[in-house]
Amino acid sequence: MTLTRTFQRRGIVEGFFGPPWSMAHRKAMFSFGAARGMNTYLYAPKDDPYHRKRWRLPYPLREWQELLRLIGAAQRHRIDFVYGFHPGEGLCFSADEAVRILLKKAQRFYDAGVRIFAVLFDDIPSRLSHEIDCKRFKNSLAAAEGTWLKRIIESQPAAWRDVEWWICPSYYTPDPLLARIFGAFEPQFLETLGEYLPSETACLWTGPAVVSKTITLAHVRAIANRVRHPLILWDNYPVNDLSMSDELHIGPLRGRDPRLPEAVYGYLNNPLLQEELGFVPLTTCFDYARKPSAYLAEASWSRAIKERFGLPALDHWRVIRDFCERSQRSKKSKQVLRLRAIELTRLKAASRYLSGHRREKWGTEIRVWRNLIQAALR
Repeated sequence: MTLTRTFQRRGIVEGFFGPPWSMAHRKAMFSFGAARGMNTYLYAPKDDPYHRKRWRLPYPLREWQELLRLIGAAQRHRIDFVYGFHPGEGLCFSADEAVRILLKKAQRFYDAGVRIFAVLFDDIPSRLSHEIDCKRFKNSLAAAEGTWLKRIIESQPAAWRDVEWWICPSYYTPDPLLARIFGAFEPQFLETLGEYLPSETACLWTGPAVVSKTITLAHVRAIANRVRHPLILWDNYPVNDLSMSDELHIGPLRGRDPRLPEAVYGYLNNPLLQEELGFVPLTTCFDYARKPSAYLAEASWSRAIKERFGLPALDHWRVIRDFCERSQRSKKSKQVLRLRAIELTRLKAASRYLSGHRREKWGTEIRVWRNLIQAALR
């Protein structure tokens, strides 16, 4: 995998908690994204039971037929469909059965034309849960995860020479939040993981935090040097799941070093849960991913608003965005949001604009924040 001045893989990781995107929206996003340089889609919705909690089971006929149509739509737009397995919860890494089950399930996707698979160990406990694994891997979760994926690759059919494998390790960011939730990770996790993975296996990483404000070239170079494998950024912007469910991230992507492609193989964004509203921030993500060195956040965002809602709506959306961002900061700082008279006047106009579009899909999606605006005006 040769690194260039642009990301070789650009697109979306549907990897959030909460209701998965509809099939219709995924297909619409393929068309929208492909026109803006998207070439990769990682299917990994946490609340798809056959992806995570019931990953060992095959998809029922109806769901499988829908997935086949989705894979076909991706292929028509020249987007590589990546299927993600999430087997980590309660997995016995020493047992052979799970390897056979995963490969049997992967075979159906391979037959449908899928050539990239991701094994995702994110958001599981930092310690091995089976005694046999503790003994075999000397209490190293990193060794267990790397060895397990290596066994899968070594056990795959000989005809699968064109298959690419990715891994999201349990340790996917140095953010202290991870250790607080899942327990402390072994200090040399990435180095140990890299020793066991086959050379071309790519490693997913979210940056210096679960939700990273900035991602620098120095940071990703340091991580790439530690794991010694191609790096794919799983950027948790503009996603708003879990503790962020009351936030609306509709501003432009910011804080991403334009030189990241020098050390990063792929760049994928975890999207907003609100399907229609999500087009705006994702447009800026696509603009950055396609030409990082030419990306201008505000110009990209303004174009996205004008394309989606028309030029007359631009000022209203600036006010709405500013209100959402300030409300989020107010929540985190536990300080009351105070607005000046001129800000209240503009907010009233934006509120009238939103009320006039409440019947549209995006108008329904923004209802919670429309109510917040109206409450602030009382």
